[in-house]
Amino acid sequence: CGTGGAGGEVDTALSAPHQAAIDDALRAPEFHGLDISVSIWIDGHGEVAAVNPDTRLLPASNQKLFTAIGALATLPGDHRFVTEVRHDDGVLTLVAGGDPTLRLSGAHSLAALARQVAERGITGAEVVAVDASHFEFNRMAVGWQDWHIPDYVGPLSAFTVNDNRHRTDDDYLFSPAIGNLEAFASALRSVGVDIGGARIEPATEARGEVVATLRSAPVSTLVADMLTRSDNETAEALLREVGDGSTATGITAVDSVLDPYCQGRSGASGDGSGLSRANLRSAREWRSLLQAVAAAPWGNELRAGLPVAGRTGTLAGRLSGQTTRGNVTAKTGSIIGGQALSGYATTAEGREMVFSIIVNGDAVSARAARPAIDALVTAAVGET
Repeated sequence: CGTGGAGGEVDTALSAPHQAAIDDALRAPEFHGLDISVSIWIDGHGEVAAVNPDTRLLPASNQKLFTAIGALATLPGDHRFVTEVRHDDGVLTLVAGGDPTLRLSGAHSLAALARQVAERGITGAEVVAVDASHFEFNRMAVGWQDWHIPDYVGPLSAFTVNDNRHRTDDDYLFSPAIGNLEAFASALRSVGVDIGGARIEPATEARGEVVATLRSAPVSTLVADMLTRSDNETAEALLREVGDGSTATGITAVDSVLDPYCQGRSGASGDGSGLSRANLRSAREWRSLLQAVAAAPWGNELRAGLPVAGRTGTLAGRLSGQTTRGNVTAKTGSIIGGQALSGYATTAEGREMVFSIIVNGDAVSARAARPAIDALVTAAVGET
C-alpha cells in the first residue's frame, strides 16, 4: 500500500482514444492550483493514471473505508451494540454499550427502553444512573477542530442519542451521557415510573437484574449504512469498538489488519470518520488497498456497502451518465478544503477498475473540483 505501482500485470496498453480522454480530464482547469493525488488502475492495463500518486493528502470521508475494513475484519458480522437497564434496590442504571443509532423516540429509542422498564412492573426509583465506561471519556478525536462539534458530529460517548446533536448547550457538550440520562429520566416519567426526586448521576458500577435491553443492527449492516450515508457518529463508534473503547487503540488495530494486505503502509490516521486533520493517505495507497481487500472474505460486503452512482447515498446525485450510473460504487469525501472519491467500476470494455482521486486546497476551489473528479471517473470508464 502506498507503493502499489501498476498493481498487476499489464497485458495490453489502453487504446489511444481512451487514454487521451483520461489525460484530457486530468487537465481540467478545476484541478489547477490544487494539491491532487490520483491513481486509476484497470485490469490488464495497469495504472492508467498516476498524478502525484504517493502524495499524502487529507482523505476526508474516504477515511471511513479504513474504519469499515477494520470493523469487517475484526468484529463478527452479527456483533451488535447492546444497551441495558439494570434495577437494584431503588437504582435504575442504564449501561451504555456504544450504540450510535439510539434515538429519543421510536422503536429503537430511550422511549422504548422506558416502556420495557414499566412493563417489568417497576413503578419508581430513587436513583437513575448511567454507566458510560464502555468507551473512553474523550469527546473529540485527535485533529478535530472545536467547531466540528456539533456542526459535523456530536460529542463522542458510549451513550449516544440522536447522534448527540439534539442539544448544543455547554453542559451537554461536555457530558452528553448525563444529558442523555436526563432524557431517559423524562421518558421514564412519561410511562408512569415515579422518579420525582430521583438523583441523576454517573454510575461507578452496574448491579442488579436486567429489566430492559435494546440491540443495534449487526455490524455488517451498520458498516453499510455508515458508508452509504457517510455517517460520522457510526464511524467513530465502530472504530472505538474495534479498539476496545479507545480511538487510538482502534487505529492501531486497523493498521495491523492492513499489514497483510499492503506492505510499506505510509498513511496516518487520527479518527474513524475523516474529520481529523491528522488523517493523511495517498491515492495510490487507497487504490491499492481497495484492490487488495476485494479478495478478502468480507470484500464483497465492503463493496456492497458503498454508495452507487446515480442511485444511493452520497452518490445519488452524482455520476448519473449512461456509463457510470449503477456502475460506479465509491466512497465520497468532502471536508472544508478537501474532496475525495475512491472505489470500483467496470469499464466500457468490461474490465475491473479501481481508483482513488483526492484534491486538497482552499475551500471554494476544492469543492468546485467535484465535477472534474466525476468527469475523470467517467473518462476512465470509457465510452460504450
